[in-house]
Amino acid sequence: MKSLLDIQKEVKELEVMVQDMASSLDCINREIQEIRTSNDNMEMDYDMIRMLAKNVPFANHPLAELEDGYACRIYIELLFSVMHMDTNGITEKMVFIQWILEESRLDMVLEDVYAESLELEKDVYFEIGELLNTEYRMFFIVDALIVANFVGKANEEATEYIGKLCTLMRTNESYIENCIVLAKIALEQSVENLESADIEKVMPFIHKYEYCITKDTIKKVELKCRVVCVYVKNDTFEAMLSFRWCVRQRSMVNKGDLIALCSDRKFYAPKNGKIYQFRYENCAEIGVISHPSDTEKEIKQWLKEKYGTGVTIESV
Repeated sequence: MKSLLDIQKEVKELEVMVQDMASSLDCINREIQEIRTSNDNMEMDYDMIRMLAKNVPFANHPLAELEDGYACRIYIELLFSVMHMDTNGITEKMVFIQWILEESRLDMVLEDVYAESLELEKDVYFEIGELLNTEYRMFFIVDALIVANFVGKANEEATEYIGKLCTLMRTNESYIENCIVLAKIALEQSVENLESADIEKVMPFIHKYEYCITKDTIKKVELKCRVVCVYVKNDTFEAMLSFRWCVRQRSMVNKGDLIALCSDRKFYAPKNGKIYQFRYENCAEIGVISHPSDTEKEIKQWLKEKYGTGVTIESV
């Protein structure tokens, strides 16, 4: 258990961190203010941003369900503060934030929220962890990462700033890692450059991010989680008599677990997950390991596409 001195030390470190963040933000704000005053077409830019936001191919941002108007405002203003740290691709980033603003219950126009984001008080950084519950903190971190990396890799200032916000929201390392994976999927709409282990960590809640990850991409994520771990043809009398499952249908298995036997062959789980057992045309035993939220119906359809749409595949 931490001592009082340890806790006091952590509080002091957080206070210093917030002061550093406020100083950094003040500097960024001055630069942005100079840009605003020198840009005669800023009003026209706002109109363009609102028009472009209408074409964002997503819907149902979770902020639409957040009834606390103050929390909504701080959420969006802090997204702007992330943008201030790296203004590369500022139009694209503002379009994304405008879309979130439209999805929310906040009755404010983009110009006003943007202006208020330039006047953030340091108390806001203390409040953010209390204003947002665990689920909304995760939504915010994913959105912040999307804003920072919208048109390419974020600069060091933006990355460090998001890291400090994560600390103030008391998020642990695994939590942040999941947010990074979700943001990467959203930005790329692809799973090609992701490890299966990372994908499996976010599978239980990836459907909550349909506001920024397309259904087609989520389908690709699900497919990457599936693996055929057993395929035994019952083409000999010996195979038919000797094959047996060593684990129950739909049970959770760990990598390395013995899952099936056939004569002198042993089949081990290549990964963690839930095992689904099928029989293919009464002539083969099939085992599939997938994520726990997968369904037999969807896996059956996948197997039919894999082995032939005209075949019969039944659960064991």
